[in-house]
Amino acid sequence: MLARVMRRLGQQPRALCSLGLAARAPPRAAASVLCRRQSGAPLGSIASTSSVRSFSRRWFDLRDQGGVHHSALEWTGAPEAPLVLFLHATSLCAGSWVPVVKRLSKQVHAVAVDLRAHGDTDAPALGSSAYHWEEFGRDFQRLAARIAAEHGRPIDACVTHSFIGDCALMALAEASAPLADVKRMVLLDPVLADEEGATTGAQRLAKGTRRVGEREAQGFDSAAAVGEALEQLVRVPLHPESKAALGEFGAFSDDAGRWWLKCRRDNEAEIYANRVAIAEHLEGHRVDAEVKLVFSSRRRAKPEDQEATFARDLQVAKRVVARCGPGSAVEVLDGVGHFLVLEDPDLVAGTLDALL
Repeated sequence: MLARVMRRLGQQPRALCSLGLAARAPPRAAASVLCRRQSGAPLGSIASTSSVRSFSRRWFDLRDQGGVHHSALEWTGAPEAPLVLFLHATSLCAGSWVPVVKRLSKQVHAVAVDLRAHGDTDAPALGSSAYHWEEFGRDFQRLAARIAAEHGRPIDACVTHSFIGDCALMALAEASAPLADVKRMVLLDPVLADEEGATTGAQRLAKGTRRVGEREAQGFDSAAAVGEALEQLVRVPLHPESKAALGEFGAFSDDAGRWWLKCRRDNEAEIYANRVAIAEHLEGHRVDAEVKLVFSSRRRAKPEDQEATFARDLQVAKRVVARCGPGSAVEVLDGVGHFLVLEDPDLVAGTLDALL
């Protein structure tokens, strides 16, 4: 099915296989890959790039439930259209999904939300439990319940990228009853940290992120420079629209014309410092939901360590999915890495069309 989707997009099909249904050898080497706005302000150039889908800005105020005031983007669909919630990765924003949603062949009713301390959503004070992954999981639950109640029906799918997928699984596993507000979870390359990655690795990453913040202390020359800086930081080519979306929605300009990320590096570092070893966390628990875990073939490792890291991370992914409900599976997506949403929105949209 995905091969047909990719041919329709004019690309070579990349492998997407459900573990247990198709065998796959790990890669031998790294794959080659090619202003703060107020409510009601115009959304700018990214919105105009799509002649098919338009979206609007909105808010979810969950402070009376112990949450925060979330900013969001919403694409309205037909009453019978699938209702899909999109949650982004650390340091990104709801606007990161714009290049993906505009490429979906299915006319979904989509809601993309800025997580706490990202985009225009509230940023709680540092040094508190507000940045624990459990709290992000509770945000997921609160958002899902609010959106489902507004529409009078469950969310057909929640699509996550990176750490928020781990957080959502934690919340689902610890829920006293099955979450009736979401039918299916689609996790795009969750973190899948092991015990070392959740301890010394997490602290090392947090420290490095704070250093990045020090290097960015003078801001950026332009919105375009924000996207270019991210590309240099992750050392992977990013799609031009994805870089533009980060500058459009994930950054703002001050009175002097300097540009700044809306997610401060200190906030990002706090999230990394609270990493959780998800497979160990789920031991003794069940996730009462169908989970499609999309696993990027290019892992976050040096070229010489790709094969070993792929095998290790894949075992963690399989352990996680084994704790999930009927229909759950690991889907291996070839040719992309952890930043797949930004690297190849065409491939991600085609993958979601096949999974939603």
